[in-house]
Amino acid sequence: MVDLPFFSVCQSSTAPRTFEEDIATYTRAGVQGIEVLEDKLSRDRGQALEQMAMLADSGLKVTSVQTRVQTPLPNVATRPEDPWDPDQRMAAFSQSIEFFAEACPGEELVFVSPGGAAENSNYCEAHQVARRCYRELADRCADLGTRLCVEPLAAVFMNQFGFICTLDEGMAVVHDVDRPNFGLALDVFHVWREHLLADRLSRLGDQIFAVHICDWPKSEPRCREDRVLPGDGLIDLPTIFGALDRSTYGGAYCLEIFSDEALPDSLWTMDPVAMIRRGRAGFAAAWSRRR
Repeated sequence: MVDLPFFSVCQSSTAPRTFEEDIATYTRAGVQGIEVLEDKLSRDRGQALEQMAMLADSGLKVTSVQTRVQTPLPNVATRPEDPWDPDQRMAAFSQSIEFFAEACPGEELVFVSPGGAAENSNYCEAHQVARRCYRELADRCADLGTRLCVEPLAAVFMNQFGFICTLDEGMAVVHDVDRPNFGLALDVFHVWREHLLADRLSRLGDQIFAVHICDWPKSEPRCREDRVLPGDGLIDLPTIFGALDRSTYGGAYCLEIFSDEALPDSLWTMDPVAMIRRGRAGFAAAWSRRR
């Protein structure tokens, strides 16, 4: 029997389903934790608190959160009704942090942020804005006993969801923000092609606050939302997991799947309990071979 680290599931992995359906699904699948997507909660604060109370009663641990507005700068996912100005976006982000701190008292919450897109490719300004906003957000998180982490995205997503697209760029932001509760979110889908990744990860453990796991399709992604389960793709997960195991990272390993329903083999359209169990089995197999 493999002794696994804490395993959780991001609600994007079951995107077509409701918040309540996710709780029932993850419980049936035997999942330990959940990364909450605020978009799945009611916009009515009272109803959202009731949903979070239901989650607490289920026994699932909230390992991390993706807020409704989660980046200093807007990106391709920003809706017309969302704030577009960075200061207004940070005000909304702060309100979400306060909501989850109230809804999850005593939890060591981690908030994940991919940065957003540089308007008109003005990366100089984007870096300045991100650093300013992240300092302010990290300080608010510290007031509430929570943490914040920036997520570098793969180069194929350059300036779509985020403009921070390498591990070095992400760590430069962490260094410049210079707050003990501000760190890195590591998604294997985004960093697996980085040079000498294992050596670098083994030295970053205390600065990694969250880890997302999945796999890269063997024939390359067919669309923006096309990930596969751990062990079904090209990523050398045993080497990455070995590096993380040698580091001081002790947080959750969170399954994060995107799988467009139009794909003939979409993971979003299969039985969600079976999909999660397959994902956990793939994680366990890779973890057992970590090196």
